[in-house]
Amino acid sequence: MTRIITILLCFLLTHANAAAFKSAPPVFNTEEIATLKQNFLANFTEKGAILASPSNVSPNYYYDWIRDSAIAMDLIADWYEAYGQHEDKIRLLNYVSWTQKIQQQTDPNPGQDIIGEPKFNLDSTPYIGAWGRPQNDGPALRALTLIHFANVLLNNREVTYVHSHLYAGGLDPHTMGAIKVDLEYIAHHWREKNYDLWEEVYGHHFFTEMVQRKALLAGAKLARLRHEAGAADYYEKQAQLITTHLNEYIDPENGLIRATLIPHPGPQKNLELDSAVILGVLLGNANDTVFAANNDYIHNTFIALKKQFKTLFPINGSNQKTILFGRYPGDTYDGYRSDSLGNPWFILTATMAEYNYTKATLLPHTPENTEQIEDYRTRGDDYLRLIKHYAPNLTMKEQINLNHGEQQGAESLTWSYVAVLRAIEARQRRSA
Repeated sequence: MTRIITILLCFLLTHANAAAFKSAPPVFNTEEIATLKQNFLANFTEKGAILASPSNVSPNYYYDWIRDSAIAMDLIADWYEAYGQHEDKIRLLNYVSWTQKIQQQTDPNPGQDIIGEPKFNLDSTPYIGAWGRPQNDGPALRALTLIHFANVLLNNREVTYVHSHLYAGGLDPHTMGAIKVDLEYIAHHWREKNYDLWEEVYGHHFFTEMVQRKALLAGAKLARLRHEAGAADYYEKQAQLITTHLNEYIDPENGLIRATLIPHPGPQKNLELDSAVILGVLLGNANDTVFAANNDYIHNTFIALKKQFKTLFPINGSNQKTILFGRYPGDTYDGYRSDSLGNPWFILTATMAEYNYTKATLLPHTPENTEQIEDYRTRGDDYLRLIKHYAPNLTMKEQINLNHGEQQGAESLTWSYVAVLRAIEARQRRSA
């Protein structure tokens, strides 16, 4: 009888824990979330391309960036999986068509592979000006989004479309399907140096390898479903090698994760601290223990970044537990020029909200975890409140001025909305 009472008590406390998290009022209400989604979707085109921003001068972000679009479309895939709305499926189908079109080109940039190109014009041609090439996180993020969509379609028994457009298999790049084109590129090029997600540093990057590993593991599962055991084995082997290589990013002396392996040509960063590490955990963890959000090295990296940005950004002077985050200490890009002072970003402040909500999700629903879960929820909410404070009309540029808090940089940045909406979803998952 005592055992039964104990189990019942734990059950009741567990559900009370979840209810307490759920009962706390969300930072953004239903109408505000709808406005954020409207602003986000305004950057989509019927061709399947997604504008990074409608800004076309000072700065010119009027392109489809592979990275930004993949992250944006994965959010759409989340919505389609959850609600099955026809308009979301159309957006995904358009994205697949766009992807196939840009994959099946000859790269006009000498010595480059079209799959590693970072951004495309709206007529589907790659940007041909001077730029950091290749950027190998893009194909991995795109593969993850397309695999997400493929799995939803397979669950709905839409096998023909998956075979015709996403994963037919084989070794012919013209017929293998959009997903396998990216997986083959990742599997054969992950060891190579490339530019980081900020398009500045040439080398080996934690963020890139995290999303590459996740894509290969997800791709291996899909390959087995598509009866390609050999390809699945190969992708899994490469993912295992990446898992081992990721340990090279640990800074044992400082207990941190380096964003880029040293030495590299620059820009040089203090302890190689970069918010990209936290992004890598959120976008690249494969639902396992390999550098999950509750990893000690990741926690230490978060704390070290927070300490730096608290000091570097005057606007954070009045903030206490939660602050505005930028890319990395010593950043010189202010949204317009690369020889200035870097600012806080909406993307990265929202990332820290998602990070805290994710840490709450990783804790079991037990009475002893109640206080910690609530603390993570509170901190996540506080980061979203900062965003709401600096975007009172729910329109978000790229950056927030480090001194006076006015927005600056690219107008209505797609990724800014994605980051906030992802954080909101992470909170909702914990509340479920």
